[in-house]
Amino acid sequence: MNDPNTQTIMVLNLALIAQLVGVSLAVMLDPYIKKENRYRVYAIVAIVAFLIFEPQFSIDFADVFYKNNLPFWLTLTTSVSYVLRAITLYLFIRLSGINWGKKFLYGVLIVNAAICFTAFFKPWVFAFAEDGSWCRGPLGYEPFIASAILIVVLVVGAYKRYKGHRRAENFVPLVISLFVVGAVYLDLSMNFGPRVSFLTVAMAESTVFFYIWLHLQFVREHEDALKAEQRIRIMMSQIQPHFLFNALSTIQALTETDPERASKVIEEFAMYLRQNIHSLNQESLIPVKKEIEHTRVYSDIEQVRFPSIRIDYDIEDEDFMIPPLTIQPMVENAIRHGVRGNKHGWVSVDTYRDGDDHVISIRDNGTGFDVDEMIEATKNGDHIGLRNVRDRVINMTGGTFSIESVIGEGTSITIKIPG
Repeated sequence: MNDPNTQTIMVLNLALIAQLVGVSLAVMLDPYIKKENRYRVYAIVAIVAFLIFEPQFSIDFADVFYKNNLPFWLTLTTSVSYVLRAITLYLFIRLSGINWGKKFLYGVLIVNAAICFTAFFKPWVFAFAEDGSWCRGPLGYEPFIASAILIVVLVVGAYKRYKGHRRAENFVPLVISLFVVGAVYLDLSMNFGPRVSFLTVAMAESTVFFYIWLHLQFVREHEDALKAEQRIRIMMSQIQPHFLFNALSTIQALTETDPERASKVIEEFAMYLRQNIHSLNQESLIPVKKEIEHTRVYSDIEQVRFPSIRIDYDIEDEDFMIPPLTIQPMVENAIRHGVRGNKHGWVSVDTYRDGDDHVISIRDNGTGFDVDEMIEATKNGDHIGLRNVRDRVINMTGGTFSIESVIGEGTSITIKIPG
């Protein structure tokens, strides 16, 4: 125990195992990782742990446990180690979400295993003498070639799969692969047999780094799924069935009384649907002018059904960007929940500059409501459209969204976008 080399090996073993245990615990608690990927990480951790301790066990206890047939047991453990290293790289590939070339990859693993296990019969890959000394055969580099093929598939496949994400992250599999290749080079070029090889250390470290990288991808995929779900919720809140049915009923009535106007409303209705769907697929900001055009199309359709409603636009500032479906849902709320029942209802949409801010004001003389109750209802999952608009204004522009309402008098919504 007083030997510095022994102490160094003990510390190295402790550090490597601590990292593997840490990865296992992280995977166990990770809410984003799928069940099959969780098992793949566990398998990698088990393989790397075996690769850490098996060589040390063989060095320390081979004469005791393998003395009856030393070459056989050393051949078995070495062959298994070569095969497991290739399997680890394959598991990394599957963790990356790369699904193409499965038959090819299976072929590489099978051929690699078959060639490695020929060591029991022929010294083509390697051979052990009776005293345990080792020598490389004419196919001795085949396991490294198989691993190189798997590394290329890993790097290329991961880049293709994640090339749409942050560019810096795409190089993580490449860096990890270069780390492994460098470790192999050091093991081959140095004429000594370490108790813990450079490759074993590289694979342990790669397991940690690879999991961290994968966790970032899992989180991003989860966020993308939430965004997709939010788009659907926005669609359901903005394209309500009752509006579709009422608009179609209005068009049907107009076809009998005013066919020319019915044709115009059909055109506006198609434009409204097309713009709504396009807006839901739009993740970036759009010009406010485009959003106002969309709002005008919607309000024109509603005014056919409710001709007593007046909708005014005072657009002084249209040189800024806003999230899609920002103004139109607020005008829709003003009509549906505010002024639709009024004999002389009105809604106004104004844009102007206030210092460095771009301001959007949507006002109506509708029934009004209790703002505190509305905010509380929003927390409980109601008013989805209002909440989505507010959240997107804040998150996408850094702006503000405020509501003032007086029961019986009307409502005023003010949106400020930093200039």
